[in-house]
Amino acid sequence: MNSSANRDYLEQRVKTASSAQLHLMLIDGAIRFADQADKAFEANDADAAAHPLKRAMDIVSELLAGVKHSQDDINEKLASLYQFVFTRLTMAYVNTDRQKLGESLQILRFQQETWRAALEKAMAEQAESEGKAAAADTPIAEGPKGPHKPPVIGNPLADASLPASDGLSLEA
Repeated sequence: MNSSANRDYLEQRVKTASSAQLHLMLIDGAIRFADQADKAFEANDADAAAHPLKRAMDIVSELLAGVKHSQDDINEKLASLYQFVFTRLTMAYVNTDRQKLGESLQILRFQQETWRAALEKAMAEQAESEGKAAAADTPIAEGPKGPHKPPVIGNPLADASLPASDGLSLEA
């Protein structure tokens, strides 16, 4: 893909993303730039680490600004965490300290895993609720003997309110 196509794709992705997806995208970007800086530190090239470290700091600053707008407990905890990461990135930048950068990366990667898991769970729950809503809107199929009842899964005899005939049947 060329640069223009990449930019268009990213722009469309950002426009259609939820706030949680945008948050994860920012974390992904911070990790990508911090990894670049770490590789430069590994090669003893502090000058090459400066630009990606600044980019990682900018992104973490945006993450911090995004959670400071609300004073609820989770946002306050996230704000403290991102402030810690920002401070560590700043120390890594000023002192060319790879250990501080490593601490930042460790926290960012944990945040990445957490946000990914939360998004996957939310998407699964949304798909499940949409499936239930679609099933509720689906009309009951009429057969030659009237409406078809779906089979009851499990042991219907365990619930005294269900007649035994509502269980699974082997008859055609």
